[in-house]
Amino acid sequence: MKITFLGTGTSQGIPMIANNEPVCLSDNPRDKRLRSSIMISWNDIRYIIDCGPDFRQQMLRENIQSINGVLFTHEHADHTAGIDDLRPYTYKMGEVPIYAQERVIENLKVRFS
Repeated sequence: MKITFLGTGTSQGIPMIANNEPVCLSDNPRDKRLRSSIMISWNDIRYIIDCGPDFRQQMLRENIQSINGVLFTHEHADHTAGIDDLRPYTYKMGEVPIYAQERVIENLKVRFS
């Protein structure tokens, strides 16, 4: 089993827009962090935990051609706003299972239906 950290930034990412904190002005590549998400994989199976607004960029960076499901930890935008970018996987593979608490599923239905 392998865990890949897709993003470890804040809810706004790092650097943040209009922010003059040293980390946001840094030239260090380690200070360029996408929003929080991880991928758990083994063999050819891949599960994503949280699919935020940086999801597309994360999948392209890691060259992920297929996923087996997504777990949403909660309904905040920085963990769910990338849901529309699941479409290429559904076109290719059919349904992509979504896992979350019922309140999160209901929130996603309202926001993305």
